[in-house]
Amino acid sequence: MNLLVRALLDRRLSLGIYCLGAAAYSIMIIAIWPSMSDDLATLEQLWENYPEGLKAAFGAGVSITTIDGFLTLEYFALMWVIIVAPFAIAVTTGAIAGEIEKGTMELLLSQPLPRRVIALTRLAYLKIGLALIIAATMLPILIGVPLIDEQASFSGILALSLQGYLLFLAIGGIGFLFSSLASDRGRAVFLAVGVLIFSYALDLLSQFSDIVENFHFLSLFNYYDPYRYLSSADIAWGDLAVLLAIAVATDLAATAIFQRRDIAV
Repeated sequence: MNLLVRALLDRRLSLGIYCLGAAAYSIMIIAIWPSMSDDLATLEQLWENYPEGLKAAFGAGVSITTIDGFLTLEYFALMWVIIVAPFAIAVTTGAIAGEIEKGTMELLLSQPLPRRVIALTRLAYLKIGLALIIAATMLPILIGVPLIDEQASFSGILALSLQGYLLFLAIGGIGFLFSSLASDRGRAVFLAVGVLIFSYALDLLSQFSDIVENFHFLSLFNYYDPYRYLSSADIAWGDLAVLLAIAVATDLAATAIFQRRDIAV
């Protein structure tokens, strides 16, 4: 508990900035919608004239003339991932590889604590941080959408929050696994970001190639469909199970590697 409290206190500024950034972007998108919704026909025509590849990249089948579709295309389809995923990667790659690189791991290991406790503390901070960032994202939407005379599905927002939480836990788990294997943070970050870019590229290319579509299941974004969750709260439990399995498996593997790893102090 002392380690967790210390981690929260040491990183309260960066976590607060992330929460404010996520909330500010939500407020900005909601504030833009009234001016866009004044001419929905033009907006729909503009969207229909986009290249098919671009529509596939940002959300095939999404209606931009609804507040749910607008939020999906302008925020949740890509920008939300760009905002939150770096937090998950930064926390987890700094948990082990970062401490080793800075030379502070020896201080942690000198404490009368099992290594698994150190690992679980870092993961607990990740889970708390992600929950706060997601709350900061969704609360302005819940409050702001009714203020612009639109309707937001409370169950849809909760469903998307759950899906996003599991997606970012999976991304963090991948970062934690590479952190347990590396001795410098830069390498762990490079590998984790590489997996993320590969997942996005595979998800995008699967829209155009039947061959690539056969390997779509390897992409994290195959299990992320914000419009489906936001618009109808239609939860794909199988997708959530895959994301949860990735998060749990990578966390357990990283903890096991860390426990057995020879770290010179």
